[in-house]
Amino acid sequence: MTRLIERWFPCKEVSENSKKGWGSGNSEKRLFPWFATRPLVQARAAVICSLLPWPDEVSEQERLRNLVQKAMQGYDAAHSEIVAELAKYYPDGASLLDPFSGRAMIPLEATLLGIKAWGIDYSPVATLAGVLLADYPMRDWSQEPPLPFDYYENNSIDRMASSRLLYDVEYIIDMIGKCYESEMDSFYPIVNGKRPWGYVWAITLPCVNCHKRFPVTSTVELRQPNQKKRDPGQSLFIERDISNDEFKIVVHEGSPRMKPTIIKQEGREKNRVAICVFCDHVHDHSVHTRLMGDRKAEDFLLVVADIDKHYGKYYREPTSKEFESVNKAVDALKSELPFASSLPAIPNEKALGSTGPRDYARYGYHTFGDFCNARQTLGLIRLSRLINTVASKLLSANISSDYVATLCSYAASVLVRVGKKTTRGSYLKVAAQSCGDITTAGTPVPFGYDYFEVGCGEGSGTWLSIGKNTIQTLRKLCDRIHGNPAHIQQGTALALPISTSGLDAVVTDPPYDAMVEYSDASDYFYVWLKRALFVSHPEFGITSNYVGVQDKTEEIVVKMTWKRSGDHRTPDHYDRSIVKALAEARRVIKPDGVVSIMFGHDNPDVWKRFLTSIDKAGLVLTGSWPARTEKGKVLNKAHIETTLTLACRPTPKDRPKGHMLKVDTQVKKEILERIPLWQASGLAFSDQRMAAYGPAMEVVGRYSEVLDKSGKPVSLEKYLAKARRYVEEAADIKIGDTSLEAFDLRSQFGLFWVYMYGRSIVPGSEARWLRLGWDMTEDDTAGLLTKDKQGFRLIYARESKVLSEPKRTIIDVALSVAVAGKSSRDIANTLVAVDRVNDDFLWDSMRHLAKHLSEKDCDGDVWTWAIRNRTAINGYSKDIEEKKFREQKIRKDSGVQQGML
Repeated sequence: MTRLIERWFPCKEVSENSKKGWGSGNSEKRLFPWFATRPLVQARAAVICSLLPWPDEVSEQERLRNLVQKAMQGYDAAHSEIVAELAKYYPDGASLLDPFSGRAMIPLEATLLGIKAWGIDYSPVATLAGVLLADYPMRDWSQEPPLPFDYYENNSIDRMASSRLLYDVEYIIDMIGKCYESEMDSFYPIVNGKRPWGYVWAITLPCVNCHKRFPVTSTVELRQPNQKKRDPGQSLFIERDISNDEFKIVVHEGSPRMKPTIIKQEGREKNRVAICVFCDHVHDHSVHTRLMGDRKAEDFLLVVADIDKHYGKYYREPTSKEFESVNKAVDALKSELPFASSLPAIPNEKALGSTGPRDYARYGYHTFGDFCNARQTLGLIRLSRLINTVASKLLSANISSDYVATLCSYAASVLVRVGKKTTRGSYLKVAAQSCGDITTAGTPVPFGYDYFEVGCGEGSGTWLSIGKNTIQTLRKLCDRIHGNPAHIQQGTALALPISTSGLDAVVTDPPYDAMVEYSDASDYFYVWLKRALFVSHPEFGITSNYVGVQDKTEEIVVKMTWKRSGDHRTPDHYDRSIVKALAEARRVIKPDGVVSIMFGHDNPDVWKRFLTSIDKAGLVLTGSWPARTEKGKVLNKAHIETTLTLACRPTPKDRPKGHMLKVDTQVKKEILERIPLWQASGLAFSDQRMAAYGPAMEVVGRYSEVLDKSGKPVSLEKYLAKARRYVEEAADIKIGDTSLEAFDLRSQFGLFWVYMYGRSIVPGSEARWLRLGWDMTEDDTAGLLTKDKQGFRLIYARESKVLSEPKRTIIDVALSVAVAGKSSRDIANTLVAVDRVNDDFLWDSMRHLAKHLSEKDCDGDVWTWAIRNRTAINGYSKDIEEKKFREQKIRKDSGVQQGML
């Protein structure tokens, strides 16, 4: 049975709903921090299209497409119709697995449709996130005894009127929040009748020149001015007292009066330098990071942030009482007892390596206990103890262990979200007046020098604020139509606990090469969860890792620092492991089942490796569907905007060898037959080029290998490029009245680039894909594109190197015309020099370039002017040619006369 995903996918609807609204999954993501941000709409579309069939009748095809499009319109849209449709083909119920489930977006959407859903993830942290989303909210907890807490019974009517789980989680979170504020009262004192929102800190370092300690801060602005609110804004000023080697912080209204003490400076190593406020000595990047690594840094409280009715936030200098509370927290931390004999209060698990290119140790953070200052650490310890106290009381009141684990898990989810804003990596987001955190860029980033600490009262990042978000998300889940709980468990994709040929589909979003180091990134969460869930989840802290963090042995990622660190997670490890995982996925599906994979990467080399892995796993690609789901996100140097949903089937047995010419013809035929369907579905031209991968690989997959004329195997990568090329040919792009294919290859490349992107900056890989399509090298396209930090763009003519050889390509001559500017004579000289005076190809090309760049572009302006003045340019060209002819004739005649003499 051919599945819907092999012939059609709601690409437009997925793209439209991915970035905002219900389909983004932003609400669900607020429940627990994780690093795979798969949009909910993409998960639902992949689940439905992987299970529904592709009918033979055209009318049925249209009916199913309309039904699926309807299901993309909102939470549980067309729910009963989709469920009824699935029941036609799966009378015993459909079954589905996600072996890389992460926060379980895919199992969630499957279980809500009544599908038997399994989710497996290697990380215990991700597994916990998954049960909170796709398991616990689907269970019936109504038979659990009342909770053994004060005033709980007084609200029994409210409990009966709402979801039992929702009511109890809200009660527990609120109770812990109140207890936490009470316990931390003396460490976050009330000043002027207010509990501060938070505190701005900075690291101080000893100057290598004058040896005085100075604060290292990347910003001195606290609140931006706002004319509408008549808000002058606030900034801090570092006032130095040279006589006693001290500095003082002064908060003032208005814009900053000084520069930060760590700034970017051109000509310096890695640009960032730290400047001593006492002697102005400049510390290069290598110097101030060395001081951090040698543990020479000390925390210093700079500014306090209060909640303010008029300004929102108001900043002031700390009081003596607040400085005392900091020292009090340091003393209290020393007396904190361990959670168990092998589980000290302050995390001693080593923070080995990094989550990115730089090691934690460079900043002096050798254990996860080093990530926070003393008061932040004390707060996380007290919260963890409160969660354990709740667990002990619940168990002693005969609440089931499952329900105890459930309630404590939601409390721990608030702890983790508070925790990610409770480190030296947190920071004040000045424009938004909120608290940033270590996961803002997707995964934890190396820590800076100044940071923000939330308090224990109200405001962004506090327990109270995050707890409210948790309840809102859980309420949405409880209000949705319920299915059976998904089976979410920790395990490895390399050995799935599912019987052979037992499932109708596998739908998954696997790790992408070196983009995200999931376990390393979540180890900070893990060490605190071990402590907070010690009573309710005694098995959670069990790990084979020798330093007590999550196991990494079978994690399928590439460690970015593998070359210098010697980490086992190398590209070879990833390739071998992903092959095994995909082979396991193939093993567990039924003979007519599909494996649907969401994959996004801008690097052709990664694509080649991944497609090779699919082939080695015994799968063949049968569908490829693009959707813009990532907002142009940059993940560890990979620019991701479009992800593909790939449909795969088990590779047919006893495949023959194929010959390139025959296979090329079949690939082209298959793609041309699909294009009308893609166009009818609203796929843009650029998306059709990516969708073409599916039918191309489906054809190639019919053969054990494809051989070229010399008998050598043709790489899969070649057919990706050819698939895109066939779509481009089918589009029959015209340059004037002439097909693009009539131009020289270099000009085809340049003209097509402008047709697609104009002067926009695009990922560098796009140039590589286009070169592959025309079988060109970097040398072939040198001088047409320029690179910057964001990607590649078409050069401006003034940036081009005007070539000296007389026969230049059309695109180079067009650039030379733009260099000549709005001068008929200069343009005429340029055209005569390369013998292209009345070349219609050239003039059509300039017309094409001007159209796609417009007169607002400096080059487009010249080309537009030249086209309007073609007659005059031709006149000058004729004069120049005639003059040139006369001069040549004179020289020739002169040579004849000299010969006669």
